[in-house]
Amino acid sequence: METMHVVELEACTVAFLDGDIVHTHFKDKHLVQPEEVQAMFEVIEQERKGRKALLMVSVGEGTTMTGEARAHASSEASCRYIAADAIVVRDFGHQLAANVFVRHNKPHRPIQMFPDQEKALAWLKEQHHLVEEA
Repeated sequence: METMHVVELEACTVAFLDGDIVHTHFKDKHLVQPEEVQAMFEVIEQERKGRKALLMVSVGEGTTMTGEARAHASSEASCRYIAADAIVVRDFGHQLAANVFVRHNKPHRPIQMFPDQEKALAWLKEQHHLVEEA
């Protein structure tokens, strides 16, 4: 997977990879706010000129999202930017938080959790048709 371009935001790094895949990594020891999620979406929209992305998300040590940030990340509006999400889970605590996101927030798009980036990327490549349909 080749990195084409990286944008540094206060809360996260957004790396644009080939094949419509975007990797967002939320930095260590950060409580992610809704406006930081929106800033990430806006960078994706701007860089991809409105085309949806296949999003791989990873989070640093000690990083979580507020309930409002999770709700915003999974809102119907967020589907304007994202066609599918692959969440790379770091540990059991993070897996629990990701499960809450998937079950409680119920994003309006395919979303899966993976133990490592390799598996996440493989799954995202299979979701490529979702970008083409957009």
